[in-house]
Amino acid sequence: MRLELRGLPLLDSAFPTGAFAHSFGLETAVREGRVSGPGELRRWLEASVWAGTGRTDGVGVFCAHAVVSGGGLTSPGSLGEERLQEVDRRLTLIRLARESREGSVKIGRRYVRLAEAVYPEAGIERYRRWIEEGGCFGQAPVVHGWLWAHLGGGAEDAVAGYLYAGVVGVVQCALRLSVVGQTDAQRTIRDLLPDVEAAAGEIVRLRPEPWQMGAACVFQEVAGIRHETLYSRLFMS
Repeated sequence: MRLELRGLPLLDSAFPTGAFAHSFGLETAVREGRVSGPGELRRWLEASVWAGTGRTDGVGVFCAHAVVSGGGLTSPGSLGEERLQEVDRRLTLIRLARESREGSVKIGRRYVRLAEAVYPEAGIERYRRWIEEGGCFGQAPVVHGWLWAHLGGGAEDAVAGYLYAGVVGVVQCALRLSVVGQTDAQRTIRDLLPDVEAAAGEIVRLRPEPWQMGAACVFQEVAGIRHETLYSRLFMS
């Protein structure tokens, strides 16, 4: 089976990680009138791809893929194992909003359970043990990079796929919040594809270290923090 087909389930919005229940601050921006149509939604997503999710989760996917594809998990206590645990902790603690931080862990742990059940040969049970032992929190980018490497895919495809799935997830949130209709939703996804491809290519070219993770989307972080104060909420974050 070709890689493109093997990897498609990981990019499917129906992949049941629970991410559909989180807007990661978008709901706040919509309720406050800051994102009210296709143009604002596109700018929100561009910022996320280039300076938000791309610089955190995208880097996490790259680092996890590099460890697994490079054979860094050959033995317990290896440098690769320590590196993955560092990536996990940084991905968790770098999120300023409590709801976003807790939401990312819920999604990550669900992804771990799914990966272990659907791809048992990938060795994800090791990650589950680290979580149970308190060494990790559980983060979806780590699982995604791990699985993509296990399937034999390249780092750039791994990062681009994760960013693409993130864009689709946010657009679906916008649909449920009545920010865009079905046609504008598809246009938005189409228009963001060059950004996703370029951002993924830049991450792989720069080969960032875990300590270089860092989001610059201050407004999105603040929106995530303010979400829990909304009078009524459709999403958990």
